[in-house]
Amino acid sequence: MNNLISLGVVILSSLVLGLIKYSSLADQYKGKIWQSKFNEIWNDFINFLIAGLIGYYFVLVKWPMLQKGEVLNTGDFVLFIIFALGMFGHLCVISKNITDGVEEILRGIKKKIA
Repeated sequence: MNNLISLGVVILSSLVLGLIKYSSLADQYKGKIWQSKFNEIWNDFINFLIAGLIGYYFVLVKWPMLQKGEVLNTGDFVLFIIFALGMFGHLCVISKNITDGVEEILRGIKKKIA
């Protein structure tokens, strides 16, 4: 039950943070269709949700393990980087840039093959 409350708090705070971030940039979306506004709110919500879930993992799962003597591994470092990107709102931008980069690489390979 306690975990469900914690996850509910993470989801609710992610929604609130996503709406706050959207409202700070709402002037950019004046006159745009509702789908682009919804997409921006959704991206911000998912961004903060991923960061919140990773924070939940570190505080409630990994911290007790560390107190028992376990060590951090490389995956934890990668998760911490994703957590930091998510908390500062850059996760959706980074994922789009990576996707665009992979798309360009595949497009270049396709041109060389054809």
